[in-house]
Amino acid sequence: MRIKSAIEYRIATDYDIIEISSEDDDEVEILEFRKITQDLINSTDHEQQPQSQQEKQSNSGHKVTKKLSDIQCPICFDIVENATTTTCGHIFCLQCIEQSISSSRARGQANMPRGKGLCPLCRKVVSFKETIILKLKKADTVFREPK
Repeated sequence: MRIKSAIEYRIATDYDIIEISSEDDDEVEILEFRKITQDLINSTDHEQQPQSQQEKQSNSGHKVTKKLSDIQCPICFDIVENATTTTCGHIFCLQCIEQSISSSRARGQANMPRGKGLCPLCRKVVSFKETIILKLKKADTVFREPK
């Protein structure tokens, strides 16, 4: 028989008493994170659906169209400056991905040579030399990503 060492907490609400053990805390947070992430993915898909028949025809190749100037950096949460893409396809600010690669090596997350680290989103090994800086020619430049 397993001895349960978790301390139970009682949280009083207006309607009920909820018991949560410390063992369950991590599982609850993971489930909430997954739900929030899935909701964000679903809401992004709905927001990006083509509005007109012409847009539907141009996007029939199962691609989502975004303006590069509207993409938010997942590191600094600002509009991407000097948009840079990694080999795994994620887009960041040039300065943000450079700092992230350097700091992942410094934190010991990636025991690799200088200039290599982990992608902040998918944790795949990325090299700063292999990143591609996306140049903007006009304000209306469009980036297409696979759906």
